Amino acid sequence: MTAPASKYFDLFCDMSAPEERWYLGGPRGANGELLKDALTGGRKYEGGTPLICTVDQPGPQLELTMTEELVPVLNQRVAEIFAAHVGKDAQLIQARPSDSNAGLWVINVLSVVDCVDTVQSKGVERWTAADGQPELVGAFKKIEELRIDPARAGGHAIFRPLGWDVAVIISEPLADALVKAGVRCELTPVS
Repeated sequence: MTAPASKYFDLFCDMSAPEERWYLGGPRGANGELLKDALTGGRKYEGGTPLICTVDQPGPQLELTMTEELVPVLNQRVAEIFAAHVGKDAQLIQARPSDSNAGLWVINVLSVVDCVDTVQSKGVERWTAADGQPELVGAFKKIEELRIDPARAGGHAIFRPLGWDVAVIISEPLADALVKAGVRCELTPVS
């Protein structure tokens, strides 16, 4: 872990990039198998590599892309920035797009942190028995504006909030490194 950060940001790819830019799906395993939550559940990936990111829409490659499953995919330059900051909070896994052998890296976020600030967050809804999915009762159903408690974030450089695996949160030092390097991405403050 890095030193405790005072600010955290929700990481996403640059949606202002031209519409013709590529969109990626997956990743899938080295043999094309579905990985389900293997890269969003906070567990180390032990399967074969390189992982395969399906190219759902061809176009210019972004340095940082979030797949439809909300898994960050990076080029070599951006992977080096992440590697310098994430420590044991994430696993970098070799990958490639389905249409070429170009080298990519997938970020498997290993840290899952109980830090959602339900008082400061807006539009928080939880699953109830009335929703008819008993396995989800009590879990977050919707968060319109996520806020995390930095004190509970524990100084992690990158993590997914417990119960809200659709968000990838990064610390201020990592966000600053991405900005300084000119990496096009969206960084939404959450603390």
